[in-house]
Amino acid sequence: MKERIERLKKLTNIPHKEIVWLIEQAELAVKQREIIEENKRQQEVTVHQFRQAQKDIQHLSGDRKRYKQALEKIITNLNFAITVAQNELEGDVK
Repeated sequence: MKERIERLKKLTNIPHKEIVWLIEQAELAVKQREIIEENKRQQEVTVHQFRQAQKDIQHLSGDRKRYKQALEKIITNLNFAITVAQNELEGDVK
């Protein structure tokens, strides 16, 4: 695109106003293309971050499930220990 701009600058048979307008349009097109490319790049980064966040959530959900199961086992063991201790106390009281 920049080569075309330079060629337009060298043309002499086109009125100056039209050359200026064409150059401005070409430069605008180049800027728009750069903006579109940057937006695509940012979109790719965002998609990558989103997918990584999904993986993290799945991992944390798995951890949560394992912690919950471990906590349930601890509670069961504590309830059993309390029951045993209560039975021993009742045996000592009688």
